[in-house]
Amino acid sequence: MITDKEGMKEIEANSGIPVEELMEQVGTAIAKRIRKDFEPGSSILILCGKGNNGGDGFVVCRKLAKEYRCRVFLADGNPASDAAKHAKRRLPRNSVITREALYEELNQTDLILDCVYGFGFHGALPSHIKQLFSEINRARKTVWSVDINSGCECDSDASDSDAIRSELTLAIDCYKPFHLLRKEHRHFRRCEILPLNLPHPDTSRFLEMDEERFFASFPKKRENAYKGTYGKTLIIGGCYGMAGALGLNLLGAKTVGAPYITAALPEEIYPAAATFQLTPVFHPFGQWTWHEVIEPLISDCSAIAYGSGANYMHHKEDILDLILQESRVPVVLDAAALRLLKHNMYILRFAKAPVILTPHIGEFADLTGLPIAAVRDQKIKTAMAFAKDYHVTVVLKGANTIVAFPNGSLYINQSGNPALAQAGSGDLLTGILAGLLTMTCDVDNAVCMGVWLHGHLADLGIQEHSIQGFPLEAFPGLMDRLFKEHGF
Repeated sequence: MITDKEGMKEIEANSGIPVEELMEQVGTAIAKRIRKDFEPGSSILILCGKGNNGGDGFVVCRKLAKEYRCRVFLADGNPASDAAKHAKRRLPRNSVITREALYEELNQTDLILDCVYGFGFHGALPSHIKQLFSEINRARKTVWSVDINSGCECDSDASDSDAIRSELTLAIDCYKPFHLLRKEHRHFRRCEILPLNLPHPDTSRFLEMDEERFFASFPKKRENAYKGTYGKTLIIGGCYGMAGALGLNLLGAKTVGAPYITAALPEEIYPAAATFQLTPVFHPFGQWTWHEVIEPLISDCSAIAYGSGANYMHHKEDILDLILQESRVPVVLDAAALRLLKHNMYILRFAKAPVILTPHIGEFADLTGLPIAAVRDQKIKTAMAFAKDYHVTVVLKGANTIVAFPNGSLYINQSGNPALAQAGSGDLLTGILAGLLTMTCDVDNAVCMGVWLHGHLADLGIQEHSIQGFPLEAFPGLMDRLFKEHGF
């Protein structure tokens, strides 16, 4: 399960288990995990804070003391909570070391266990802790962190510059947003869940997606299916000099098997665009014919994508107005369409259907009016606030793409790799989303499916292609093999 700081507090409170007993369970589970990787007699240095996370460390020391050389360093002074004080009193004699002895311990230890701060940390580290963590990070020793790397925030990828970096982080009972944002903060190499078997709520606002969930939701063609069974996917985009963006939209929709794709495009790029795919039905329009071409298409489709490569499209703002006012089906807005919204956010109020925005960090900073650094440091918070305020779905693209829904749900994507860090991968995603929204009724689930699939196909692709030269044109073939594996 995935939860945030407040959700974890509720889980612990609703478990009915006293804090001291929870601390004992956590410490016992950590000790068991350490035994799996380290031989008896290994030297273990446990850094303990003054909260309950430090108390977990005291329990670990007590549990391992007879088999390992365990030492505890009080990184922030004596424990403050009653449960942690109780755990400290049960430590074996001479297990707590002084600051003067720390350097010698660092030199000979086999494992440093980080139990300084838990999921409640926020802001900047005190100067004496920054100095300590700087020494730890420079020591080149194996470091494990308990739940959240100390100096990092639980509900985002924000951290102090000297936050602890670990080989392994043990997520206690549930994954937190911090764990899912590893590609953004890179404070640990691996993360493992350490289950406590606490009772969890039946639902969570954090949505999940993987291969099993994807194919459980993907519609299988019936025996009596025909090309119009799921309706039509409408893609509007491209302009002179940017026909490729529209081509990648079409490639994305084709990747997921959208059965009937229509494309409205400026007439000057029709000859080039028509060479990308053979099956779409093209509807070229001119400077004076855009309305008569596009309006009937809007009322005759199941999903719309607009904006990719439309930088110099004539009447692009009028087209956006028309789509938002007339569409009754999901609308995906990308690239040029997002830039049009910057000074016209009010037009989102006219939308009568679900709207999905697909900005990268720079585009989202423009939309919100916030500095790029502010958006980068608080991606989840800003995306969720925007989604709620404008009643749209925000697909904030990045190493770990974040999807914020207007109902408060959140999806943090785990698939994908740097092969997608190239021009055109966002256009491909837009087409994938439009294709899936055509074929599935659950909009929120379709968006999660599309974002996950976009990354997953890249993960499959680097098994046969390089990251540096990864061809986006490989997506349909990769998906076809995946379809066949699952009997589609």
